Amino acid sequence: MKVSFKEFVAKEMEDDAVLIACGLPATNKTETMEVVARLKGYPMLRTDLIRKEVLKGEDIFDEKVAADMNKRKMVYDTMFSRADDLASQGKGIIMDATFINQRLRIRAAEVAARNKKTLIIQQTHCPEEYSLNKISKRTKDNYESNALTPEAYYNNKKKFEPVDLDDLKGRFPTLSIIHLVVDTASDSEDEWYVIDKITS
Repeated sequence: MKVSFKEFVAKEMEDDAVLIACGLPATNKTETMEVVARLKGYPMLRTDLIRKEVLKGEDIFDEKVAADMNKRKMVYDTMFSRADDLASQGKGIIMDATFINQRLRIRAAEVAARNKKTLIIQQTHCPEEYSLNKISKRTKDNYESNALTPEAYYNNKKKFEPVDLDDLKGRFPTLSIIHLVVDTASDSEDEWYVIDKITS
């Protein structure tokens, strides 16, 4: 399967799903979500921006802070709470984060199930060299992410758990789940492609 990502979003994506980004840093997660927000009108919750709020006064660029799972949990807790509020109003929502482990995906599935919405897991995929090159151009001043070093990329890679749809379906039998894999190895959104789609 290889379908234009923009075409897929415009023609096949639901108008009110719970959509989560999933993937390593600098794989164009936020950029793909911005396309969905533009084409579908979904409000977007970004952990990168919530982190600045929740960890105010801390050095969010420090490796120890970035890798601290308790601090990560605080950021995600805030995002899930806001996501629940929006979903309960009948809106489709985007949660833009790495979602590197299954536990976090389960929490997103809870939000979708509680609000009777489809969960879409949009996993971005591109070569390591592409992501590392992208990270090398990031600066603290032009804040996009706290993943500013190859170490941040490799830390996430080490902790990344494969998406387990059977586990999610076992926990939430009535939940509709779509797992998309998007090839994002380009700086142009016109060259992103949905290369796999699994419906559960």
